[in-house]
Formats: sequence, structure tokens, C-alpha cells
Amino acid sequence: MALSKEDNELLTRVGPETPMGELFRRFWTPILLANELPEPDSPPIRVKLFGEFYVAFRDTQGRLGLLDARCPHRGADLSFGLVEEGGIRCGRCYWKFDVEGNILDMPLEPPDSPIWTEVKAPSFRIAEFGGLLWGYLGPQDDVPDLPEFEWTRVEPEQRYLSRFLVECNYMQAVEGGLDAARVAALQRAGALGPDDPMGEEAAHTVQARETEYGLLVGTAVEAESQQAEMSVAQWLMPFYTTLASGRRDVYEGTAWAPIDDQSTMAFAVTYNPRKPLSKRLLTEIRQGKRIHPKLEEGAYRRERNRENAYVPEGKERPTDFASRFETSFEMALACQESMGAIVDRSQEMLGPNDGAVEGARRILMQAAVDLMEGTIPVIVHKGEAYRVRAYAAQVADADAFDEDEQVLRGIAPEV
Repeated sequence: MALSKEDNELLTRVGPETPMGELFRRFWTPILLANELPEPDSPPIRVKLFGEFYVAFRDTQGRLGLLDARCPHRGADLSFGLVEEGGIRCGRCYWKFDVEGNILDMPLEPPDSPIWTEVKAPSFRIAEFGGLLWGYLGPQDDVPDLPEFEWTRVEPEQRYLSRFLVECNYMQAVEGGLDAARVAALQRAGALGPDDPMGEEAAHTVQARETEYGLLVGTAVEAESQQAEMSVAQWLMPFYTTLASGRRDVYEGTAWAPIDDQSTMAFAVTYNPRKPLSKRLLTEIRQGKRIHPKLEEGAYRRERNRENAYVPEGKERPTDFASRFETSFEMALACQESMGAIVDRSQEMLGPNDGAVEGARRILMQAAVDLMEGTIPVIVHKGEAYRVRAYAAQVADADAFDEDEQVLRGIAPEV
């Protein structure tokens, strides 16, 4: 069912004091790769999240800090400052703040100035976990659990992390992740081939089952045998998707973190819970053949982007759209971006296989309304619930895939 314009506004707006923005601020959110602040006194980094700017830094003692990017003196951007001797110093007024926002130094201000005790830079929780830096922007006296994804608990050499810009609203990006999982299921079943990525779509069904963390999504492709080819993906609150990689012991997932209403920062992970990633797999990743697109030099924008019509400079434009991409994952992102920054969902005509998309929207909107009425989502304090992954198998009864013992064992983590 198409959304009303009012519901679409509720779903897509994430700025300050919006219902969805307030909901998202109740969760830890990826903000940077951990290696972007590699050592004490590294240059600070400006971060935009949910329509607001912050500065992340690592002080002389190695402590992480996340402050409002606006210096409380005159509003200059603290990310242009210098990290030194236990704090970050504003590049304009030279006031210096520690990781908790306390003033450490105020040149040209008298030592008895009330500013020392009355002024503080707004500070927020920040944590290093699973190779990422995570920020928490909600009430600082009610801190949620970090999501305990399996990939956060493996050794660094067993995972590969990247981040890249998606030029549309977070929900379109999430829906693109769900679409990519569906296409991957068809490819795995042999219904779509690498030489014919559009293919003749095989008979299949997509079913979504609500869970405590979000949705368990099963795509069943009809097979010649009595068993259906089943790929099981996950949507986890509020903006995580997983997909079956098509390779044994290799799993993938993406966090779609809203930058603002019209753009998203994707954090993608490929990991193996049993052993380090192989050289062959790492080569595929660096060639852009998995869920880590090639990026423009020194930027987080994808080489294939909306501005160049998804044809990198120096490349000949293919006659069909699908041939512009290395993967169905990247093609799904382009399709979502092609709808515009925020698609008008009141004009949609959803089909029977769009149940996961509808379910994710419904759960998010209900959680946002519940929070407005004072009910905090239970999942924010159940980090262990994120210990699930994607899986692929043959099942006898596709309609009961969520009860299949093989599937239940397969989506359970090893680490």
C-alpha cells in the first residue's frame, strides 16, 4: 500500500526534533572508520549526522571525543582546530576543550571569568567497536547497548570495512539494500547470470517475518526439485541490512546512516567468522565486485555516481543500464538515487514481493510514534539481539522458512 504524504514525511525526516530523528538518536550510529582517527592528536574530523555537525577527535591520551562542531564562543567550526595537549583548540578563538566539552584554556580571558564554569561545549558519547567509531546523540543518561553484530567480534583480519556516500534519503538506501538481497537470491539460484544481470525473473516469493530486532526476510526461488532455493536476509533496527554473499563462510551487511534528509553514509562490511579474508576475496573487494564500490580519489563518493550517469570518466557508456555496474548491489543503489533525494511514496504501486519494504516502514513509523508517546524501543537495550546473519539453503517448506531448523542454525552466529 502506498504511503500518504504525511507518513512519508514522518518516515524520511531525521533532523532535530523530528519523530524519526529522535528515534534514531536513541541508537548508537556508525560515524567513522576507526582508522580515520588512528592515533592520539590526529587531525579532527567533521561529521554530519541527522542534519547536524559534530567534530570527532582522539586526544593526547588516546581518549575519543565527540563534540558539537560549533565552538560555544562564536560558533566557529571546531573541526578546523588543532588537537593538542589533552584537548581540541578552536582555530578562531583558541579556546580549548577536553573530550567532555570542558574548557581547558581561554587565552585573553581573565582567570576569574564566569565562563570557565558556566560554558561548556556540548559533548556526546563515542565508542570504538568492531573497527568503527560509533556516536550516541540521545539522552546521555540513558545509553543504549552497542549492537553486537558477529562482525564486531571477529579479528580485524577477518573483516573488511568501508564507507561511501549514497545520494538519497536513508530509507531509499535501506530499500535498495533489501532489493539487493532479493536480486542476490535470484543470482544464487541461477535465475540471473553475470552476462544477463536483468535476466528473465524466475518465479519467486519474498516473505518477511517480524522479529525483536526487525525483520527476517526470506526469498524463495522455485527449483526443479521439491525443495526451494531460499536466501534469508535481515533488516535490523533502525537501518541495517544483510545479504547472503553466495560464498561459504563469507557474510556481508550494511549500515545506512542518515547524513541528513537527502543523503546517507553507508558503512559496508564483508567478514569471515572462521578465518582471515583470503587474498582472492580482498582483490574482489578492491575491484568493486562486492558491496564495496570503487570511490573517487580522496573522497567517499562512488566512481559511478548520479552526476556522471554512473559511467566513470574515460569509460564508454553501455547501451543498457545494468551493464554500467560491477554488482547488482551498486545497481540497486543507483536505482534508489534515480528516484530523487526523497521519493514521493504516495505514487507507488507495491507488489506482493514488497512485503519487507512495507514491513520496515511500518515498524519504523510505529516506533517513532511510540517514542513520541513515551515508549522507548526495547531493542535499544538488547545489543545481543543483533547476533544474527544472512543465510542461504534449500528448504522443503518456503512458507515456514522461519521455522526451518537448518535456517535457524544458519542465521545464528559462530562468534
